[in-house]
Amino acid sequence: MSITARIQANYAGLTKTEQKIADYIMDQGSDIAFKTLEELANDINVSTTSIIRFARTLEYEGYTQMQQNVQKSLMKKVSLPERYEQNYSLLKKDDLLNDLMDAEIEGLKKSAASLDEGSLYKAVEAIGQAETVYILGARTTFGLAHYMTANLSQIRKHVHLVSGTGGMYPEEIVGVKKGDVCLAYMFPRYQKMMSNLLSWLKSKEVLVIVITSEPYDAIRHLGDIFLCCSLQAGIMMKDSMVSPMFISDYLFNRIVANDYQRTHAVLEEVESLLDRGFYFGV
Repeated sequence: MSITARIQANYAGLTKTEQKIADYIMDQGSDIAFKTLEELANDINVSTTSIIRFARTLEYEGYTQMQQNVQKSLMKKVSLPERYEQNYSLLKKDDLLNDLMDAEIEGLKKSAASLDEGSLYKAVEAIGQAETVYILGARTTFGLAHYMTANLSQIRKHVHLVSGTGGMYPEEIVGVKKGDVCLAYMFPRYQKMMSNLLSWLKSKEVLVIVITSEPYDAIRHLGDIFLCCSLQAGIMMKDSMVSPMFISDYLFNRIVANDYQRTHAVLEEVESLLDRGFYFGV
């Protein structure tokens, strides 16, 4: 059983100190693979004894065995069937509605608390000033990319969803140039296709904004601005996309607030098209 599954199964019975350790691990679990016991204790601001006691509560022999468990998880990324097996008993709980709600709220709180204001400001400025914005996502994150494109297109011209329909990724981005911006949604398990596209965009001097999760060392070379959120899995077999959608909503609303005249002008043009019989008359 993974450390995440063990925490989820035992969380309610943990002490406040142990819950503090558990929260840190749920947010930045991969850090354990590379830190000594003393370094981890210092980062969480608890004693080494508390961490050892926490490890034993989760039925590890001690910190070393818990660390080895995390290292093995990193070496072999957990597949969807494995995650489903780990979380099945939690999904069967009677209070699933409230459990999901609590998990999503916690994820949003952690995301809001950890977001870097400087990076948010740079992202808003970059998107607002770009001549053309390309928005990129794949598999689960394609829905996020489509959502952001649908919203941003109502207030800005030259916003393009890179959909890859029929494998046409190259043709969709071949016209990029310096001064353009790409907003990409990218979470583990990282895709080679996304990596290749972002590397090429960077070579064309496109500014790349990546919405992702910590840690992102493996993709640090692919972006210029990183906006990190908490994918609060809670009891779900897949990571929740609520937090990255929250960041998307923030970017959209901040861009709207920053330039009234430009936003209003584009909205008027969109509305003039809608008035040409787009909706049924009433």
